[in-house]
Amino acid sequence: MKMYLKFLNLFTIVAEPNVPFPQANNFERIIDLLTLLIDKELTKEEITANYQFDERQTIYYTDAARYLGLMDKYVDQNTREITFCLSDKGSHLLKKRYKIKILSLIEKILQHQVFYNTFESTLSNGFIPDINRICNIMQSRNLNINIKTIERRSSTVRKWVEWIVNMLSEE
Repeated sequence: MKMYLKFLNLFTIVAEPNVPFPQANNFERIIDLLTLLIDKELTKEEITANYQFDERQTIYYTDAARYLGLMDKYVDQNTREITFCLSDKGSHLLKKRYKIKILSLIEKILQHQVFYNTFESTLSNGFIPDINRICNIMQSRNLNINIKTIERRSSTVRKWVEWIVNMLSEE
């Protein structure tokens, strides 16, 4: 994993989007959700039913994909239903070959400072930081979320970095 340290400086950090910081631990589920949107747009209710989520989980997973810039959300003016579709970036990314798609998803995650710093710490130390260290990283970024929310969202940071490590270990 140390060999990836030199590649970290290739990432451009983006500003935090105007979307809640992710609280969606299962990154594979985000990928699956994006894949469902290849064929058609889905309403919030359709996503909730498809995954047997409660409504809050639907919001968490759709917000996570929106946080990465891969999904858009709009309200149908006629029905008032909230509907989700792939963004142009999401559509373009999903058309790539498997390995390129995974590397592009990793890039999308690591363009966010908290995830970048957590992954950098993972590479430097040889292990994923504990929740307390991740909370410290999050607090240092002025995310405008309270400490209790940071504690809940830190598990997502840890799980997404675990996913990255697992994907890179498969190479």
